[in-house]
Amino acid sequence: MKRSKKIMFCSAGSVLLLVLVLFAAIYWSMRPTTGTPINKYATPRAALLIVDIQEDYTGPQAKKRYRDGDRIVTVSNALLAQAQANGAVVVFVKNVIDNPIMSALMGGINAPDSPGAEMDRRLIEIPAAVTFQKSRPDAFSTPELDAYLREKQVDQIFITGLDGAYCVSATARGALNRGYKVTLFQDGVATESSKNIEELAKSWRQAGAQVKTGSEI
Repeated sequence: MKRSKKIMFCSAGSVLLLVLVLFAAIYWSMRPTTGTPINKYATPRAALLIVDIQEDYTGPQAKKRYRDGDRIVTVSNALLAQAQANGAVVVFVKNVIDNPIMSALMGGINAPDSPGAEMDRRLIEIPAAVTFQKSRPDAFSTPELDAYLREKQVDQIFITGLDGAYCVSATARGALNRGYKVTLFQDGVATESSKNIEELAKSWRQAGAQVKTGSEI
């Protein structure tokens, strides 16, 4: 009997430790990254970042459908057309959950090489656009993104996508931490969090970003 209790106690302790480690990993991954401040360019450029507008979130077979998915696709397409006309840099960012434990907890959303991890097929195709993959909320956790933007001499970033409380917010703060000027399009951002877009927009402004609507392009 004593041996059984000891085994149960050890098992419970192991589960608790695993949960604590998992929550610590999630907390760490949510933090925006920091980096070297960008240079001042003689002829700076602007970039449009489309964050996580993927089939698993906004597509017809979405595993986790966002209620405002259609709206942000429409707004993003208007911004993509404007960016293409103005010669702005266009970057698509997609979230890929490659951690098997997290993937299981998320129901297989954004699994590596899955159709659901691809950008929403309704988004306008921009021939010169590039796509970067991330596994943390802040897109700048992928060093290649920052390197690409510096190579293109970008100093201003416009952002649409989801989720406004997580990946969009973390990416905006990661950009601000490096000295980029950041503008978020409020009607081009969706959230399923407990906060509404107006509350989130207030927090973006407090962090140093500008907030506009798609009609202001």
